[in-house]
Amino acid sequence: MANIYIGLMSGTSADSIDCATLDLSSDEIKIIDCKNFEIPNSLREDIIKSSQSEKIEKELIDNLNFRMAEALIFAVKETLNKLKIKAKDVMAIGSHGQTIKHEPRLTIPYTLQIGDPQKISDELKITTVGNFRDDDIKAGGEGAPLTPIFHERIFGIDKKQKVVVNIGGITNITALQSSEVIGFDTGPGNCLMDYWCRVHNMGEYDDNGSWASKGTINQSLLAKMMSDEYFTLKYPKSTGPDYFNHEWIKKNLAELSDEISAEDVQATLLQVTVISLIESINLIQPINEDIYLCGGGVHNKFLCSEIDKQTKARVKTTLDLGIDPDYLEAICFGWFAKQRIENKKFNLNKITGSKGEVYLGKIYEPSK
Repeated sequence: MANIYIGLMSGTSADSIDCATLDLSSDEIKIIDCKNFEIPNSLREDIIKSSQSEKIEKELIDNLNFRMAEALIFAVKETLNKLKIKAKDVMAIGSHGQTIKHEPRLTIPYTLQIGDPQKISDELKITTVGNFRDDDIKAGGEGAPLTPIFHERIFGIDKKQKVVVNIGGITNITALQSSEVIGFDTGPGNCLMDYWCRVHNMGEYDDNGSWASKGTINQSLLAKMMSDEYFTLKYPKSTGPDYFNHEWIKKNLAELSDEISAEDVQATLLQVTVISLIESINLIQPINEDIYLCGGGVHNKFLCSEIDKQTKARVKTTLDLGIDPDYLEAICFGWFAKQRIENKKFNLNKITGSKGEVYLGKIYEPSK
């Protein structure tokens, strides 16, 4: 009998919900189905606005928590109906939820994901694992990224050196080396470019990077942006769109005397993503091995071509490793759910900086 787990993921760009249905009856990860669900526009707008606000009222957090849970529940119901799977046959759901705040370096560090896992569990009558980052932060870690643990599990078997790069709203990397796994957030992924597109009525995102490709990199702006202290921090480190946001762009633009066209800013923002990634990889080890991309950024052809141009490594996607780059994270959190149900702990000291072994996720059983 299949041990069915469902993984749910909504990235920092808040563009959609990824749902992965897995059979984890054995050590082999069998993918039954992967599907993408849109986040309702009004919810998406409120998520983006909240994630870029300095403070959020508790009433709004509760409201977003409820609405995001509803969207996640809908995705699971649609999936179960499509696959003709009964709720009682699902061992657990691993729901990452939607990050709206991530502040690991405050005096009292915290991370906030919406999409109430108790509501998901109660409504679907399925055990749900959520709040994956909390215990790591309590143990002194950054709480992110968590995916390097999974990347090692599925991509590290051959012991070959490689780098896995997830380009979502934020970019994070996993360097798989013979002796250890290193992972951290390199800086912005799509979040700044997406914002710049929205405020200039160029759509929700820069399709294929075509707008950025028409612009000219402004070297003064690029130097200013790349001098940000985040890029000089040593890893472990993590960040979010509450740091790299519209205020960050405005601050950097305000400190320059030149007038810069909108498309030149877009071209420069793309380079910030590329250079912060390449410099991070070179910091770990200058590699000539393969770089495997995943996340929404793989669909930005110009971005991918710029990454390829600025490294000697071969740039591929995780499809070359057998995993759809759009669903790697959803698959990851389905797998994490199984590990949590089985009470497995992980040592993320080299990745997040936490002390000792920690659980990834809290278990939410359906209320009686």
